[in-house]
Amino acid sequence: MNRNLSFYLILIVLVVVDAWLLAHPNLLGKLGVLVFKYDMIRTFPRALATVGISALISILIVAFMPKAGKQTALIVLGILTVGSIGLLINTIMKFSSGSYAMTGAGFKTGAILMPIILLLIFGNGLLETLKLKKA
Repeated sequence: MNRNLSFYLILIVLVVVDAWLLAHPNLLGKLGVLVFKYDMIRTFPRALATVGISALISILIVAFMPKAGKQTALIVLGILTVGSIGLLINTIMKFSSGSYAMTGAGFKTGAILMPIILLLIFGNGLLETLKLKKA
């Protein structure tokens, strides 16, 4: 995994911003959070824990992948990167229409930011694995 401190600082900032955006929807978004029982993002500390744990698990997956071998790591991280892209496209489509489109710009941005964070983590892990020398 990337040993660059600035990468992790940017991730921390993105996680905090994402949690804040998710915890502050407009009135319709708040009703949706209540109705659909999205307790994990109801308050800022819960949203921070949810986004932070998701990012931490992703970082741990990337950190331990090279131990499985370069070929396996490339396959798994490639699948996770493509999955993150798919999740990003799905989230953009979902939050562009229907009742989700009326949840407020901040909440929509927060929802779209989570797959971007995952894409950054897995994509960076994939690039770092590609740079590894053959073992």
